[in-house]
Amino acid sequence: MAKYLYVERGVMARQVSDAAIERLFPVDKGPPCPEGTALLRSFGEQWPSDFASLKPSDLVDLRNSDFADLREWDAFAEHYSTCELCNA
Repeated sequence: MAKYLYVERGVMARQVSDAAIERLFPVDKGPPCPEGTALLRSFGEQWPSDFASLKPSDLVDLRNSDFADLREWDAFAEHYSTCELCNA
């Protein structure tokens, strides 16, 4: 059964699981730091079909035009590209 959570806009959004986030990152690298994970989760909850289409290669080029101007993606991309913990 799918899990749901109430979001600010007053609509139901599918909660993004840790496994859904971890599938995007190499096993030896692991997921982003807690802040990066929260930002990526926010993107997934606000834009579930875009999140579902994410591939690991999208994390190499964070300026992916498919996600251009999506506030949650831009916040994640900015953090992920500059965070020392995410890029350890």
